[in-house]
Amino acid sequence: MKSAPRKPYAVIPLGGPGKAGSALDLDDQLSALTAAAQYKAIADLTGVSHISSSVLGVLARFAEECRRQHGELRLVVTEAGVTNLLQVTMLDKVFEIYSSLEEAEEDF
Repeated sequence: MKSAPRKPYAVIPLGGPGKAGSALDLDDQLSALTAAAQYKAIADLTGVSHISSSVLGVLARFAEECRRQHGELRLVVTEAGVTNLLQVTMLDKVFEIYSSLEEAEEDF
Protein backbone atom coordinates (compact mmCIF):
# COMPACT_ATOMS: atom_id res chain seq x y z
CA MET A 1 0.00 0.00 0.00
CA LYS A 2 1.34 3.41 -0.85
CA SER A 3 0.00 6.90 -0.67
CA ALA A 4 0.12 8.83 -3.90
CA PRO A 5 2.53 11.75 -3.56
CA ARG A 6 0.73 15.04 -2.86
CA LYS A 7 -2.63 13.44 -3.56
CA PRO A 8 -5.46 12.98 -1.08
CA TYR A 9 -5.95 9.25 -1.67
CA ALA A 10 -4.20 5.93 -1.13
CA VAL A 11 -3.47 3.33 -3.79
CA ILE A 12 -3.83 -0.28 -2.68
CA PRO A 13 -2.03 -2.53 -5.17
CA LEU A 14 -3.68 -5.95 -5.39
CA GLY A 15 -2.63 -6.62 -8.97
CA GLY A 16 -0.45 -9.11 -10.69
CA PRO A 17 -1.16 -12.48 -12.21
CA GLY A 18 -3.32 -14.87 -10.25
CA LYS A 19 -5.32 -14.12 -7.17
CA ALA A 20 -5.64 -10.95 -5.19
CA GLY A 21 -3.99 -11.12 -1.77
CA SER A 22 -5.62 -12.75 1.20
CA ALA A 23 -8.62 -11.15 2.81
CA LEU A 24 -6.80 -10.94 6.15
CA ASP A 25 -3.84 -9.08 4.64
CA LEU A 26 -6.17 -6.72 2.81
CA ASP A 27 -8.22 -6.16 5.95
CA ASP A 28 -5.02 -5.20 7.80
CA GLN A 29 -4.09 -2.72 5.04
CA LEU A 30 -7.54 -1.16 5.05
CA SER A 31 -7.58 -0.99 8.86
CA ALA A 32 -4.36 1.02 8.66
CA LEU A 33 -6.08 3.43 6.27
CA THR A 34 -9.05 3.72 8.63
CA ALA A 35 -6.70 4.40 11.56
CA ALA A 36 -5.07 7.16 9.50
CA ALA A 37 -8.52 8.57 8.60
CA GLN A 38 -7.77 7.92 4.90
CA TYR A 39 -11.17 7.36 3.31
CA LYS A 40 -10.30 8.03 -0.31
CA ALA A 41 -8.62 5.07 -1.93
CA ILE A 42 -8.11 3.14 -5.14
CA ALA A 43 -7.82 -0.64 -5.08
CA ASP A 44 -5.66 -1.48 -8.08
CA LEU A 45 -6.64 -4.94 -9.34
CA THR A 46 -4.71 -4.57 -12.59
CA GLY A 47 -3.94 -8.05 -13.85
CA VAL A 48 -5.97 -9.87 -11.18
CA SER A 49 -7.77 -12.71 -12.93
CA HIS A 50 -9.54 -14.14 -9.86
CA ILE A 51 -10.81 -12.52 -6.70
CA SER A 52 -12.27 -14.38 -3.74
CA SER A 53 -15.59 -13.61 -2.15
CA SER A 54 -13.71 -12.87 1.08
CA VAL A 55 -11.65 -10.16 -0.61
CA LEU A 56 -14.79 -8.74 -2.22
CA GLY A 57 -16.44 -8.63 1.20
CA VAL A 58 -13.50 -6.77 2.73
CA LEU A 59 -13.53 -4.26 -0.14
CA ALA A 60 -17.31 -3.78 0.14
CA ARG A 61 -17.09 -3.14 3.90
CA PHE A 62 -14.30 -0.61 3.41
CA ALA A 63 -16.27 1.08 0.61
CA GLU A 64 -19.21 1.48 2.99
CA GLU A 65 -16.95 2.93 5.69
CA CYS A 66 -15.50 5.34 3.13
CA ARG A 67 -18.98 6.53 2.15
CA ARG A 68 -19.92 7.06 5.80
CA GLN A 69 -16.86 9.29 6.11
CA HIS A 70 -17.63 11.14 2.83
CA GLY A 71 -14.89 9.32 0.96
CA GLU A 72 -14.80 6.72 -1.77
CA LEU A 73 -13.15 3.45 -2.73
CA ARG A 74 -12.56 3.01 -6.46
CA LEU A 75 -11.52 -0.18 -8.23
CA VAL A 76 -9.21 -0.54 -11.20
CA VAL A 77 -10.17 -3.74 -13.03
CA THR A 78 -8.55 -4.90 -16.26
CA GLU A 79 -9.62 -8.55 -16.48
CA ALA A 80 -12.99 -9.46 -18.02
CA GLY A 81 -13.56 -12.27 -15.52
CA VAL A 82 -13.37 -9.92 -12.55
CA THR A 83 -15.57 -7.38 -14.32
CA ASN A 84 -18.15 -10.09 -15.01
CA LEU A 85 -18.06 -11.24 -11.39
CA LEU A 86 -18.67 -7.70 -10.19
CA GLN A 87 -21.62 -7.40 -12.58
CA VAL A 88 -23.14 -10.76 -11.63
CA THR A 89 -22.88 -9.97 -7.93
CA MET A 90 -24.14 -6.44 -8.59
CA LEU A 91 -21.06 -5.02 -6.89
CA ASP A 92 -20.57 -2.87 -9.95
CA LYS A 93 -23.29 -0.74 -8.31
CA VAL A 94 -21.25 -0.50 -5.08
CA PHE A 95 -17.91 0.49 -6.62
CA GLU A 96 -16.81 3.00 -9.21
CA ILE A 97 -14.86 0.80 -11.63
CA TYR A 98 -12.11 2.09 -13.90
CA SER A 99 -10.00 0.41 -16.56
CA SER A 100 -6.76 2.15 -15.55
CA LEU A 101 -5.18 3.71 -12.50
CA GLU A 102 -4.81 6.99 -14.37
CA GLU A 103 -8.58 7.15 -15.02
CA ALA A 104 -9.36 6.46 -11.37
CA GLU A 105 -6.93 9.14 -10.23
CA GLU A 106 -8.30 11.82 -12.57
CA ASP A 107 -11.65 12.11 -10.77
CA PHE A 108 -10.21 12.54 -7.26
